[in-house]
Amino acid sequence: MNDYNKKAHIALPTSAYRRGAAFEYLILSYYNSFSAVQVEEWSSCVYGKSGKLYQCDGILHDGSKRYLFEAKFFKDRPASIRDIHPERREEAATDLDCDGILCVSLNGFDNSVRTWQRKSPLEIILLGWEDLRLHILSRISEFSTVLLDNIQIFDRMAISASGSKLHFTEKPLCKPLQKFPEFVCFPDSLEIWLRRLPKLADYQQQLASGRFCYLPEEENIQFVVDRESDLSLFDAWQIEDTFLGYSARTYNAMKATARAVYECNDSDIKVIQNALRRLGWNTGMKGIRKALDDLIILGFIAKRPEGIKVKYSLTPLGYTFVVVGSKSADEIFLAQLQKWPPYRFTRDAILSGKVHPKREALIEYFKAQYRPYEPYVRCIFNQNTTDGVLALFKKFG
Repeated sequence: MNDYNKKAHIALPTSAYRRGAAFEYLILSYYNSFSAVQVEEWSSCVYGKSGKLYQCDGILHDGSKRYLFEAKFFKDRPASIRDIHPERREEAATDLDCDGILCVSLNGFDNSVRTWQRKSPLEIILLGWEDLRLHILSRISEFSTVLLDNIQIFDRMAISASGSKLHFTEKPLCKPLQKFPEFVCFPDSLEIWLRRLPKLADYQQQLASGRFCYLPEEENIQFVVDRESDLSLFDAWQIEDTFLGYSARTYNAMKATARAVYECNDSDIKVIQNALRRLGWNTGMKGIRKALDDLIILGFIAKRPEGIKVKYSLTPLGYTFVVVGSKSADEIFLAQLQKWPPYRFTRDAILSGKVHPKREALIEYFKAQYRPYEPYVRCIFNQNTTDGVLALFKKFG
């Protein structure tokens, strides 16, 4: 057994973005372990009384009061008022019928946040990791995921208390987080499967649990799986994993960005921006980066680090997409879209009549499909991602 199993440790992802989301789930899992506290919403989009959509880290109910949850994960500094955006938080809390706001920060809070705490009309609870650390670590026998599931990690295998096993082809890389050695960082793609490990046995059961039904119209039988959601657990994981990093961009913007990369293949984003301007597009850096990320997700572009810069180049598929005629390019793009789980499952749900092709309906539909599996899945359907996928559906069908 590895040395890091000799005392309580919590598995975290390596990238800063993923760590913040993982920290949210760690704190929510801690509160969810109390019978007197209910996590009403894990990290998701929620509609307020006004009809406005809010992206929130979570909502907690302690039996009498509801709290909007906000988590901050800064390794080297306390959270400041600029990180909290108090006006937005207070608006969301009020519109979502919350009595207060619970803020938890890895490195605590500076005086600007405590001033807001005193002046806010809502109840503001501020907790640092040090306030919760001993309570949380006392629940861990050796090693835990951010969902507070105790697991064992060996050189070639991880085992959950449920009996699920995950085999490794080589010893997993891990590194303690500086200043917080109780957190051990694994590659993002491995940490997420350690987090899901206790539910792998459930997915195995889903593969075989169901019933055979005879369909007169087809004069054949169909195996109907036994589950609460239209999605299998693995379907939900596939959507989550392939949706991360996506931002809504129009098809024409993505097509133009691919053309710009063709004009200056293996170049950084500034060079690509100049190429786009020559093509008649005055897109800002943020928009270009979003389009590049989407094209990477769909397999048209690859990126590689070069020093402090990132270089982008067309894949063989991306090259074909750019050089063929417009009609053929559309067909190539659609073929890739239909392989992309967020689009494929959205399209299937709309065409089957399970959901209307409207933003609000799609967000609520997928939240309902994910709910039986929470917190082992995270629904990525928010205003931006849903609008993007819906726009693609309306164009390509």
